[in-house]
Amino acid sequence: MVDLVVPAATFVLSLAVLLKSSDLFTSAAERLGLSLGISPFIIGATIVAGGTSLPELVSSLLAVLAGAPAIVVGNVVGSNIANIFLILGIAAIAGRNLRIDRELVRVDLPLLIASAGFLIVAVWDGPFVWYEGALALVGLGVYIHFTLSEEERLDEVVEELVGDHVELEDIPADVSIEEAASETEVELWTYVTIVVSLALVFVAADQLVNAILAIASGLDVGTEFVAITAVAIGTSLPEIAVSVVAVRKGEVEIAVGNVLGSNIFNTFAVMGVPSFLGVLTIPGSVRGYALPVMILATLLYYFITQDREITGWEGMALLLLYVLFLSNLFVAV
Repeated sequence: MVDLVVPAATFVLSLAVLLKSSDLFTSAAERLGLSLGISPFIIGATIVAGGTSLPELVSSLLAVLAGAPAIVVGNVVGSNIANIFLILGIAAIAGRNLRIDRELVRVDLPLLIASAGFLIVAVWDGPFVWYEGALALVGLGVYIHFTLSEEERLDEVVEELVGDHVELEDIPADVSIEEAASETEVELWTYVTIVVSLALVFVAADQLVNAILAIASGLDVGTEFVAITAVAIGTSLPEIAVSVVAVRKGEVEIAVGNVLGSNIFNTFAVMGVPSFLGVLTIPGSVRGYALPVMILATLLYYFITQDREITGWEGMALLLLYVLFLSNLFVAV
């Protein structure tokens, strides 16, 4: 057990650096994009959407290169389960009752179900290969298309995005948000932040993968087990904080929308992109236990949101299901 101290410490430190550097990179890239006159709509659909999944994506890419492709599917499935059971559960308890926006139910939920169905069909008969990754990226394109086609939601995304870099109250009435955003000043520090933070993302992700391999070897378990548990929970911590704060402020759509978007992006992008670097093997524990639980969690979320509300009691039930999932996971592996 003493041999696990260094890998565990490396895991915690590298995960913290990975999350923080990803956040810094995303913020700096947003500011640069605005200053270059890129449409805030495009920035919101690409940089913002992809930024939340950047830690999972980079660590998955490096895992394939390190010869540990099982980490990828463990990462995706574990994160998707944690998003529904853990993050939404805590958010529902914190907010007592979450009212779901109708557009989320009409558009995002069907796409969430479709992404989960795609994943189980793709991996059920064997490994996840490059042409299935190509189909996954097509699915991601469909999701982005639907996001861009909803003007009301995009207006909210743009206002929030620009508000992070521009004082909205200082914008004259005759000047649009897009015009004000294009006048965003970029200092040398922004460019330094982009370069340094992106470098730290890759260094931290590399150390994270090495720590996962060492921990899995020390515990004599599969790397997917570490990815499903420690990595999934670790990468969910910032989203838990954001969701709770959003719920406390009454911004339920942020808490719920982030979870749905993250799950769809994880399934299509984090599985799709690494598949071009190598075949993604699917461990038996994932196919036989974790993946069916992810499907169950997705369907459960679909049904409990039909009344467009998640109650505090339902939030407690989601948390209990996550505890049950983790306890049975030890038996499954």
